Amino acid sequence: MNEHNRQPKGIPSGGEFAATAHSEPGVALAAPTLERPVETQRSRRGHDFYPTAVEMATWPKLYATENDSPLGDKPLQAHYFQGSMDWYVAEYDPKENEAFGYADLGVGHGEWGYIPLGDVEEVSGQFGLPIERDLDFKPGTLAKECIPKYKDEAAVNTAEAEAALAAALIGGPDSVNFGWDGPDEPDPLSPEDRKQWDEHHSFAYDYGHSVLGVTGFEDRDTVERFAGFAADAYQESGWNGNMDIHGVVDDWMQQERPLG
Repeated sequence: MNEHNRQPKGIPSGGEFAATAHSEPGVALAAPTLERPVETQRSRRGHDFYPTAVEMATWPKLYATENDSPLGDKPLQAHYFQGSMDWYVAEYDPKENEAFGYADLGVGHGEWGYIPLGDVEEVSGQFGLPIERDLDFKPGTLAKECIPKYKDEAAVNTAEAEAALAAALIGGPDSVNFGWDGPDEPDPLSPEDRKQWDEHHSFAYDYGHSVLGVTGFEDRDTVERFAGFAADAYQESGWNGNMDIHGVVDDWMQQERPLG
């Protein structure tokens, strides 16, 4: 080695840490293995207690569905049953194999809480039979679509909404003003007679509304005119409480649909 070439023999140019050509070892990251919890009564049950691991991986984690919506609108992921007992899964903690959901142990009412699925799988229910999974249950079904308590509440809410809509569309006793609607003049009836007239008008209106759509009561305007006709008839009778509404209807039909 001369004085002009001080590079040590066998050391690449650039020093000990100079870049050299080399290849990286092949590294492949394996996808995590999805596993289901162990079952103890698979043979007695005749089917898997747990859905597939892939399906369970899609279950919402604990608190994931917590919001201000009514509990009846909470989506459910699985349904387990035995006799009159039911368990519904809404959320799931895979580490603890614990669910949050609705449980009814067959005593007439249920409640929301935590469900240790491992314990439910191991226990024997009525007649010593294992708890089964509802194989036809569709994940995402709302509580109000399958839990009797919330189904009943939904039915009541629907009926009330339909009644309110019907009242808004065709009117009803609450939407009708039975007071004096004449021009800016004194009411021709005395306060006592006005009270009687309004009461009979309301009664006749209710009757007409109950047969809305039949001949002589084709629409709301016709029913309103009938109610006024009936109230006037009662007034002319001296507020005879024994007057038969059906007799008033006959007179009304003669006026509306005279024979000949």
